[in-house]
Amino acid sequence: MGVAHDWASPFRAKSEIQLNLVSLIQYSFFSLVRVTAGYFISLLFTFGYGYVAAKNKLAEPILISLLDILQSVPVLGFMPGLVLALVNIFPHSNVGLELAAIVMIFTGQGWNMVFSFYSSLKGVPTELREMTRMFHLSPWEKLRTVELPYAANGLLWNSMMSMAGGWFFLMVIESFTLGDKDFRLPGLGSYMAVAYERGDNHAVLAGIFVMFVLILVVDRCVWAPLVVWSDRFKYDRDTKIAPPRSIVLNWITRSHFPYYWHQTSETFGRAVTKRRDQQIRHARERRVPPQVIHSGLAVGRWLLILLGAVAAIYGFVNMYKLVAATTWQSWLFHLRDTFYTMIRVTVSTLLGALWTVPVGVWIGTHPVWTRRLQPVVQVVASFPAPMVFPVLTFFFLKLGLKLDIGSILLMLFASQWYILFNVISGATLIPHQMLDLAEVFGVRGWHYWRSLILPAIFPSLVNGLITSAGGSWNACIVAEIVKVGNNELIAHGIGATITQAAQAGDFARLGGAVLVMVSTVVIINRLFWNRLYRLAETRFRLE
Repeated sequence: MGVAHDWASPFRAKSEIQLNLVSLIQYSFFSLVRVTAGYFISLLFTFGYGYVAAKNKLAEPILISLLDILQSVPVLGFMPGLVLALVNIFPHSNVGLELAAIVMIFTGQGWNMVFSFYSSLKGVPTELREMTRMFHLSPWEKLRTVELPYAANGLLWNSMMSMAGGWFFLMVIESFTLGDKDFRLPGLGSYMAVAYERGDNHAVLAGIFVMFVLILVVDRCVWAPLVVWSDRFKYDRDTKIAPPRSIVLNWITRSHFPYYWHQTSETFGRAVTKRRDQQIRHARERRVPPQVIHSGLAVGRWLLILLGAVAAIYGFVNMYKLVAATTWQSWLFHLRDTFYTMIRVTVSTLLGALWTVPVGVWIGTHPVWTRRLQPVVQVVASFPAPMVFPVLTFFFLKLGLKLDIGSILLMLFASQWYILFNVISGATLIPHQMLDLAEVFGVRGWHYWRSLILPAIFPSLVNGLITSAGGSWNACIVAEIVKVGNNELIAHGIGATITQAAQAGDFARLGGAVLVMVSTVVIINRLFWNRLYRLAETRFRLE
């Protein structure tokens, strides 16, 4: 009721944030609703976008290239136009501002889930593919019985990481400045932003504590049961090890929920089957030739491509009008700043891989420790790093470390979890027979890693590295410019440029900076990451 009342209340660009415990609990619930809504949008987007990209040869290169562009656009690149558009569509209520916040959260959640689902569909083992052909399964039956179960483990771990991504930009999304307008929504992110502005250390500590409690409750009530449930979908299950357990899942299993869920699923399945049979019967009665059906699908496909091309041309024309007045000196400054940020992204990704790969493999190959450490990793990874950036920056100042270097550590703190979660997911899929054989034959050290571990986790590792690098590019907008008290520390980089341009409402400068950053990321993805993706699909598939 509180959420509905807040959405329906008269529009207010800036909410007054109260720094008391009751308001903090209410704000936490508002933020949880926004992050959850963003996650479900991300999940629907993942199933649709990832499936089409993996199954349609014609659309695959276009969709993956577009995904590279979308994941490289920082939140502040989407925010100004989206917020102003939705606020104008809903001028008399907070619906527009709330929808904008949810969509912004989606832009920080969806991309790694799509990459995971896409790579899982492309990496289904050959014997499973042959089984679907042998049993003449329809595309829907193949997706439901083979592809979704095979993708479940990776998608689950990336879902956890996506929720963490939603929490990450909470302070930016719920409290941001656009020119002379200060947009602020009641939520945990805006609470922390106001607490830091006022220097209220007690409110800061209370917000951090509530954030930890909220993440822990979500993990125990949602993610822990799902981890246990997803164990049944592992491609190779070790029967010698006791299956994981969850108190919440046991409680749900003993309740009436499974019965009602089964009844609902059967009813829905019968309705879908009946509808499909009716369509087939009508098609036979009308004697529609297969060529006509295929032609209709082809026309529809080309219409979608045409609409996409028109939208792209429209976007390029408007972007050109926006940045046409930008001088060549400004473009050079953007290129220089992008180069600085690219160095930080590269260093933070490599530093993250140095510790997350061995730790993730160890956790993933020891099921007992996977169950013990999963909640710890989930809580630490989900905590929004920008909430503690001012604290970390304060220590940087005490140590005499400039933000040009310290921002690397801030970006590392934000992006390393993508690698860890994907490596854990990949390591849990390594067949235990292979690990046992390596132990029997005494395969150890670098030979063990080169011949077994790295090839087995390679697809998951590539997915983790790509999303980690994308996370670092997105995190630069909050890592390269940090406020500590009344002081604002700025590092030389494209993230600081984008943040300053958004705060000043300088759309020409913002558009130019985003364009240079996105172009750089797309070129890197095309020349480097795409080759690793192809290698993961062709050479390093777990057969």
